[in-house]
Amino acid sequence: MRVLGMSASPRDWGNTEILVQQALAGARRVGAETEFLRLAELDLRPCRGCLACVFNDRDCLIEDDYHVVLGAMRRSSAVVLGSPAYVLGATARIKLLQERLLRFATRSREFVDRPGVVVAAAGRPTDVPFTLPQIATTFLSLGMPVVDQFVGYGQGPGEVLWDEAALRRAASAGEALGRGETGFRGDPGTCPSCHFDLIDVGARGEVSCPLCDLPGTWTPDHGFRPRPNAAPRWAEERVRSHFEDGMMPSHDRFREHRAEINARLDALRAAFDQTGATEKES
Repeated sequence: MRVLGMSASPRDWGNTEILVQQALAGARRVGAETEFLRLAELDLRPCRGCLACVFNDRDCLIEDDYHVVLGAMRRSSAVVLGSPAYVLGATARIKLLQERLLRFATRSREFVDRPGVVVAAAGRPTDVPFTLPQIATTFLSLGMPVVDQFVGYGQGPGEVLWDEAALRRAASAGEALGRGETGFRGDPGTCPSCHFDLIDVGARGEVSCPLCDLPGTWTPDHGFRPRPNAAPRWAEERVRSHFEDGMMPSHDRFREHRAEINARLDALRAAFDQTGATEKES
């Protein structure tokens, strides 16, 4: 087993990295090899939206350190991914990584069934409503089962070291990855798919998990129950349908209507340029 740890924090050996390193230490205790990356130290540029990776089933065309991350993921049997809570959610590096991995979330399902652990660091419980779901989406979209997902608390740098429960949980989760476990061992949550509590209630009272796009019902006695035979958006058949029925046809449609689209864009640009010139003159 080889376990990769990645921190999306800009701080070296801050609270997030401490939790990730604790998990890696647990993996080593049961005989696994480990590797660690600080995403903030890498040149990771934003996705350009060209979709060449998806349509041509190839690695990203952008020449930056994304290929360092991808190589490390390919060498690993399991991944620990952590982020601090910034503005109620994960850092921008998490979203950037998710977008660059789009090919593996849609077409080339290379990382399916490789387990992952999600960790976050925050000052207070009220700071983290979207942090864990944002990080976990990285694994869920890739078809990677989440073994555990939790928050360690420390307001200042290094103060997570006083959160002994989080340190023990990180080490235990790392041991689980090192042993090759894939079953979920975390808090059950409301949704049986993602184990989070992000239940959405529609205007007519319909209930669903917005993260998993899983419809269901809610009762005081039983809580959220998915509709029978409903599959979450992460299910392989739904991923395949999204790719084959949604993404790939758009490639041919664009080519077919390229001349019309360009003509309309030219007219829009001309109208914008004329409006801009009028505003400058006035």
